[in-house]
Amino acid sequence: MASLTPSSPIQNISGKISWKEKIVYRTRNGRTHSYAILNPYKGELAETRKAAINIFAEASRQCSAEMQNPERLAYWQEEYRKHLKRTKNLSPNSRIKRYSTLRGFIIASVSARLKAAM
Repeated sequence: MASLTPSSPIQNISGKISWKEKIVYRTRNGRTHSYAILNPYKGELAETRKAAINIFAEASRQCSAEMQNPERLAYWQEEYRKHLKRTKNLSPNSRIKRYSTLRGFIIASVSARLKAAM
């Protein structure tokens, strides 16, 4: 006997349905979540927030460059493997973050380096 598992036509929805919509959809790790944005902030960004955005943008750009280079990618894969091994049995009260993706680990590492350089 055959079994059928129907898949949703909008399995990986992301963003808004229309420009006035207050519900935003995001798909992360194969699960879709919806968020209601009731009172979005429309004012100017603070200087500290602008600095944080710029650091993240630079870290993301450097991460993409690092992942394109095979030697650097091998280095980061080894560092990520060490990180996973080191954070395998963390307690819930631990201050160390366990990164679930290689890209997230690289961005966090580069971001920490950029913050320390400021």
